[in-house]
Amino acid sequence: MSNSKTDFNTIIDDMMTSLRLAGDNFLTFFLAGLGMAALAILMIVAITIPLGLAAAVVFSMGPTFWADMGPGMMTFATANPYLVVGLVALIALPFVGVLTTVVGAIYGISKEVVEDGETKAENAFSWFKRRFLAFAGAGIIQSLIVVGPIFLLSAMISPTLGGSVTGVYSVLLGVFAFVWVFITEGLLSMMLPAVVDGKNPIEALRVSVKLGIDRFDRVFGIWTAYIVLFAAMAAPAFLVAYGVGFTPGMHMAIPMIAVVAGGWTALAGLLLVAIVLPSMILARARVYAILTGKRLAAPKALEVPIV
Repeated sequence: MSNSKTDFNTIIDDMMTSLRLAGDNFLTFFLAGLGMAALAILMIVAITIPLGLAAAVVFSMGPTFWADMGPGMMTFATANPYLVVGLVALIALPFVGVLTTVVGAIYGISKEVVEDGETKAENAFSWFKRRFLAFAGAGIIQSLIVVGPIFLLSAMISPTLGGSVTGVYSVLLGVFAFVWVFITEGLLSMMLPAVVDGKNPIEALRVSVKLGIDRFDRVFGIWTAYIVLFAAMAAPAFLVAYGVGFTPGMHMAIPMIAVVAGGWTALAGLLLVAIVLPSMILARARVYAILTGKRLAAPKALEVPIV
C-alpha cells in the first residue's frame, strides 16, 4: 500500500489527472456509456414486464375492491412502516443491481486506462459479463448501507409526526442524510474498484472500508473534491431558482440572469455526463491502484507538431 503523504496538491493532481484522462478517452467512454445504457434499459424492461403485469391485475379490480381494501391497506402501512420499507427495497434492489452492473463495467475500462494506458469501448461488455454477479451484489450491499438507514429512520419517526416529516424534523433528517451519505459513500468508494480487481462483494466491502479508514486523507480527499465540483456546477441554477423570481403574465418576463443560468445549467449537465462523472470513476480507480500498489501507466507524451 502506498504510504506517500497526501496534501492539497495531491488531491488536485488526482482530480486534474482524472479529468485529463476522461478528456483523452472521451469517445471511448461515450460509446461504452451508450452501450451500457442500452443494456441497462433492456434489463430494466425485462424486470419491469412481470411487475407491470402484476400491477395491471391489481388495478383492474373494480371500485368496490378499492373501497373495501384501500382503508385497510393504509392502516396496515401506517402500523407497519418497516415492512413497507422492506417491500419497497425488495422491489428496488433488482434495479439497483442492474444499474451497478453497467456502472461497474465502466470501472473496468477505467482500470485499463489507469494501469494499461488504453482501453476500448467494447471492453465494457467483457467486464459486464465477467463480473456481473459481483457488480450486482456490491451495488445491492452498498445501497442497503448508504440508503437503508435513511429510509428506516424516516419510517420510524414519520408515524409519530402524523405520517409526514416536516419542519425542524425535516431539516434534521436532511442533515443526517447528507452526513450519512457523505461518510458511507466515502468509505465504500473503493468497493467497485476492488470488485474489478477480482474480489467478491464482501471482501471488496472490507477492503474499501479499510482503505477509507487507513487512508482517510486520500480517499475522502478525492470524494470531497468532487462534491465541491458538483456543488460549484449546480450553484448558479440554485441561486437563480431561490433568488430570482419570474414576472407573471401572458408573456413572462424572464430576467437575463435566469437565461444565463439556464444556459449554464444545460452546459454543466452536458459536462457532468460527458467528462465529470467518467473522471470521478477514473479518479477512484486511480486512487485504488495507487493505494494497493498497482503500477500506473506512464503518461502519454504531448505530440509536438514538426514544422
